[in-house]
Amino acid sequence: MEKKEKKSVIQRVKRTLRQRSKSTDASSEQKKGTKTVDDAEAPSKITRVKAAITNRTRSIGIKISISKECNTTTSKGSSRESDQKTKNSVLSSVDMEEDPEAPVQTPDLMMIEIKKEELKEKKEKEKKDEEKRERQEDRKEERKENKREDKKEEKKEEKKEEKKEVRKDCRENSVYFMERSDEKGVKKKHSKKHSKQKTKMWLGMPSALNFCNKNNDIQKIREEFGFLDSLVCNKTTEAFEANKVRNREGCPKIYDENRVQLNRPGHEDVNYINASVITLTDVCRRMACVPAYVHLVVLYFVIFQFEHKLIVAQLPQMENESFVEDFWYMIYQEQIHLVYLMVPDDKLKNTTTSLFNDENGGYQYTGKMFINNRRADVSGDPKEYTIEVLPEGNSDSVICQVHHHAPWKHLQQPPKTLPIIKMIHQFLSEKQVQNAGVCVVSLFGCGRACSFIGALYAINQLNNGIEPNICEIMKNIKQQRPGGVESFAQYASIYAIVFDYIARKRGGKKAPVNKDINRFIDELAEISPACSPTKVMPLSTEL
Repeated sequence: MEKKEKKSVIQRVKRTLRQRSKSTDASSEQKKGTKTVDDAEAPSKITRVKAAITNRTRSIGIKISISKECNTTTSKGSSRESDQKTKNSVLSSVDMEEDPEAPVQTPDLMMIEIKKEELKEKKEKEKKDEEKRERQEDRKEERKENKREDKKEEKKEEKKEEKKEVRKDCRENSVYFMERSDEKGVKKKHSKKHSKQKTKMWLGMPSALNFCNKNNDIQKIREEFGFLDSLVCNKTTEAFEANKVRNREGCPKIYDENRVQLNRPGHEDVNYINASVITLTDVCRRMACVPAYVHLVVLYFVIFQFEHKLIVAQLPQMENESFVEDFWYMIYQEQIHLVYLMVPDDKLKNTTTSLFNDENGGYQYTGKMFINNRRADVSGDPKEYTIEVLPEGNSDSVICQVHHHAPWKHLQQPPKTLPIIKMIHQFLSEKQVQNAGVCVVSLFGCGRACSFIGALYAINQLNNGIEPNICEIMKNIKQQRPGGVESFAQYASIYAIVFDYIARKRGGKKAPVNKDINRFIDELAEISPACSPTKVMPLSTEL
């Protein structure tokens, strides 16, 4: 009986297993059929993982039930009650296998794998987004670079066209160029796309070009210097003779009629200082352009006068403090607001008394004069200082701007004309120095100081549309200050400064329009060493 019961139990188990296998096969066939009919896509990796986990749990439950059944059949010598219990347990296990519950599984492995798949998908999406952004940015940058290159090419083409047009117009007619030039002298034509308004022309351009055409011969300049060097002016020099101690050794005499007289209280007996007042008044030729369609230049005469008070002085003898005190008192008395020092550095530093304290904020007492340095800019050439001058017992001081240009040597040309042009341009353009008194100082108050004044006056005439005559200007200066023309090199430097100024106003020093002017400036710069034809060699053999 026991064997039959065992067989029946085993048969039941086998039947249940067969039924389950058939059901699983049928379900799998149904799934395959649905896939082929619906053409569904393959399941994702997450669903595959879930299915594998469920299949494992089911197989584990079946194995456990079979092992329990085998243990109940092998047990012999037990009582009927135990056999009945085993039957019931087997039946219960079989009944449980018909609809078994999935074993409880920890969610760690499954969730970890799911999260990994989700992270991978997110990373792939982020990479695709970043690639799209980078492509968009690259396209934007390429567009910008293309636009920049197009603009550069357009500008180059416009510049080439402008240069070609400037050359053509200069060859055809210089007056036509003058009428269409701007403040810098650069001709600007309308571009193909945009039309620009014309700027105001430089008033002195017609006179400047006429000046260049008349004075481009060095031999002519030598003859002018020979004429100036031979001039003699019979004027009294009694004050100079009576105060030889207050003059530097070897300096030219100064005339009594235009010398500066000091009015210091308590020093009525000594009112002498080696300084002269220069008055510049000329009857000059002025040129003006009529409208462009006429192409004519009108020439007329005008009386031109330099409105600023102008003083030429020698550098005081730095060994004597009272002479330095006299110099600063003259600056205060004559209300001088601009001082130009054409003096080497060694003449100011290696002395017992300093002209002023060159440190920013430094001050000194020179006799009864308080000299305060309010500002110092020594980075460029010329060096610039703001000096406050105040005598003892007075409350109203004089503020003057001091420009120190040291490289210009005695009897020579300035090594560079740009610092001189810079000082002249600042003086003529700044509104703060209008009607200001000017004092130009050199070692003897002659060659360098007077050459600077001659260039300043000539450029001032050009800015007013007047053609300057440098020979007449220097003749007028020499009649008021002996030794105003010391050497041919200094006299030629006046022309070099004026020519350089015209070139810069006409279109830049290196512009192709100024080729002839630059060539002549180079010829003037090669004149060395400085010498006076009447004192060193005759004019005919100086060449």
